[in-house]
Amino acid sequence: METKNYIFCALDFSDLEQTISFTKKIKDHVGGIKLGLEFFTKNGPRGVEKLKKMGLPIFLDLKLHDIPNTVKQSLRNVLDLSPNYVTVHLSGGYKMIQELKDIKQETKIIGISLLTSLNDEDLKNMGYNFGQKVFISNLVKAGVKAGVDGIVSSPKEVKELKKNYKDLIFVTPGIRLSTDKKDDQKRIESPRFAVQAGSNILVIGRPITKSKDPLKSIEKIIENIDHDK
Repeated sequence: METKNYIFCALDFSDLEQTISFTKKIKDHVGGIKLGLEFFTKNGPRGVEKLKKMGLPIFLDLKLHDIPNTVKQSLRNVLDLSPNYVTVHLSGGYKMIQELKDIKQETKIIGISLLTSLNDEDLKNMGYNFGQKVFISNLVKAGVKAGVDGIVSSPKEVKELKKNYKDLIFVTPGIRLSTDKKDDQKRIESPRFAVQAGSNILVIGRPITKSKDPLKSIEKIIENIDHDK
């Protein structure tokens, strides 16, 4: 696989024209784009349709999480856009995820276990008496049983999960070079670490979108992945 195809740029903008303009700038240098709640709540399906015209794979990061029927109907609506990937929270439960299998068509359902902005201390504050390793393992096991196509996982968990779930698509946020700001990410690693661990898609936002030279930043990410190949 061409190295650039690992990179899905997280376009966490609200402004549609800004998003289109930025996509035009990077589209030949990345493997796809991720559109999240910040974009979708402002621009809706119309905005996604405009971005699809760029010809890049679309990762629609809506983090669906509700009662099974609500999530199923929401996914039906989203499928009209033919996204390549849609995210759901694994904590929505087995039934919520299982009911998506029959309607998902060609779209891949990607399960979210623990946000990379959270760690053991956060879990403790939320009332859990076990750490992130057990928390993630339990959710992934249930998600796989329910039929997810892939998992969102921090770089630190991918290698271990890959041993047991070789056929899953592993999507990894929390990617930073040593020179990047951590921002609000707590469980981070380098692009090369993530790819070597088994990640299939690297979701990278601010290190690219906040860069004074986005194309140079992408080039550095690709160089990091290719180093010592």
